[in-house]
Amino acid sequence: MLNDPSPRAALLGFAFLTLVSAAAPANAQMVVGAADNEARRLCGSGEPRPVIDGCTRIIQDPREPAEIRVLALQNRGYAYQQDGKLDQAIADYAKALSTGSSSGAVNAKIYVNLGLMHAQKGDQNQAVADYGQALTLNPALVSAYVNRAAIFMALAENARALADLDQAVRLKPNDPATLISRGDIHAVMGDQDRAIMDFTQAISLDRSNVRAWRDRSFAYRARGEADKAAADAAEAARLDPNSGDAHQSLGLSLQATGDAAQAIAEFGKAIELNPLDAQAVKARGDSYLVQGDRDRAIADFSQAIRLDPKMVTAYNNRGVAYLGKSDWDAAIGDFTAVIALSPGGSSAYLNRGEAYAAKGDRVHAIADFDQAIQLDPGLIEAHRQRAFLREQAHDGRKAIEDYDLVIAREPSDAVALRGRGLARLHLHDVDGAIVDLTAALVINREDALAYQFRSLAYSAKNDIRHALEDDAAAQRLSGGGR
Repeated sequence: MLNDPSPRAALLGFAFLTLVSAAAPANAQMVVGAADNEARRLCGSGEPRPVIDGCTRIIQDPREPAEIRVLALQNRGYAYQQDGKLDQAIADYAKALSTGSSSGAVNAKIYVNLGLMHAQKGDQNQAVADYGQALTLNPALVSAYVNRAAIFMALAENARALADLDQAVRLKPNDPATLISRGDIHAVMGDQDRAIMDFTQAISLDRSNVRAWRDRSFAYRARGEADKAAADAAEAARLDPNSGDAHQSLGLSLQATGDAAQAIAEFGKAIELNPLDAQAVKARGDSYLVQGDRDRAIADFSQAIRLDPKMVTAYNNRGVAYLGKSDWDAAIGDFTAVIALSPGGSSAYLNRGEAYAAKGDRVHAIADFDQAIQLDPGLIEAHRQRAFLREQAHDGRKAIEDYDLVIAREPSDAVALRGRGLARLHLHDVDGAIVDLTAALVINREDALAYQFRSLAYSAKNDIRHALEDDAAAQRLSGGGR
């Protein structure tokens, strides 16, 4: 079975990054009323390297007033932050905060910047604490809510993320970026209706917002409205033809409409714009696979794996392609990789079991079907496959147990009825076999094997007339007679 991941989590990351600039400290305060000297000019210039040099001279000059040195610490901290020197930036911000001389509004922005840096360093808990401090000082600071929501989202605390974005939207209802962020969280939480409402409102505020169109296309696709999804994705691609994400979204939407050929073209554009986009390469492979072009699909899945060696879906779908080519060993290798990367999934065991069965390795096949059923007792296909192998191994009673589950779930499964009939015949339950085989033939009158097995059952009952009739039907259907 094919697997396709949702790109939603990555989109949320981009959403929050677009709002980070709101957290920058008010650098202009540094030069208000300042004397015209070189150090102060550099410290307020806005370019990281000159700011660091000028502010350092001010910080180290004991003749400068304390409030000027604090502003210099803030400016140098922000310059270090821009320059990627996070430890130095954190130290400067902490020292500026320790003086307590700045306003609550300024310190709140400093805490937002600290939160951004702690998150960048991987200290999510400290980042959450920083944003909390910012909101204590300024409960109306939208960037603190938005960026804290990003942390909650990364921690899978979606309800808390949504609560923060609700506050952000309340404070800034006409901000498309905040609406898009909230829409993305609604989508991740499975509430596509509310997600679409947020994206639609963002579009009404800014019809040129590519992300709003693109993300609404994801929501429509998740809601099963492939045509609307394709229309939105097409608009995103029209607005920004150089957006690989927009072309990828359009490709996914076209996939959902069944237009594999055009989807391949859009994925090609996305890959041309970003050759390192493993998801786009893998998605194109999916469309090739749908078209039956297994070789091109395998090439794309292999490239996606080279770009992202832990992409489970690329291994899985390449394994499916190898199954289609009857390359059992290659398929087994890919499904084994899926199991190693994601051991809790049942489908990889099912798929690998099918490859082992096709290869004639009944022992490993049954072991895989056992594991698939242990992980998902309701996986009917695993019961069906295991039943067939158990019958081959002359374990008719256990085969019947599996067939019973399949038929209870799918009463019109003629193949399962035929299989259970054969198992009953081997256990000398002739009447039960005839009942099952007759039921299978009611569903499919062209099943030569069902006629053949029922002929054997009638023979066991010495019902020669019916046995000969069924044998003739089996011969006719299998091409061995008229």
